[in-house]
Amino acid sequence: MADISFAPLAGWRVIAEPDALDAATWPGATDVVRISADDAFAIGGAAPEVSTDPHAIVTPEHGFSGAVLSAEQVTHLAVAHIEWSLPGDRPAVAQGLVAGVPAKLVLRADGTALLLVAAAARQELADRIGGR
Repeated sequence: MADISFAPLAGWRVIAEPDALDAATWPGATDVVRISADDAFAIGGAAPEVSTDPHAIVTPEHGFSGAVLSAEQVTHLAVAHIEWSLPGDRPAVAQGLVAGVPAKLVLRADGTALLLVAAAARQELADRIGGR
């Protein structure tokens, strides 16, 4: 299996009413990850437009690292380092412990994924799964 390589991710953290996040415009974002119903991380791009929530918080985010995984790497990770079931329907976002470290998987329709981890926990996760 090819080495899993993490990189720092920059983007925008948006905290707003769920309906406002659903209606937001995400200019140039490569992925928009819903952390929870009222919290999203837009990777890359310009600041999103969240016009339907006057109390929305839109701020730069630099607290995540990520690794792009091939379909083969997703399968290996699921078998060797995840004790919970991945969703069958894709695209999807799944979260839980990966090798004992809290992380998120942005599962794409083509079988690939983006593995997200807090920047502070990146090295721990990389060490546990054989990445860098």
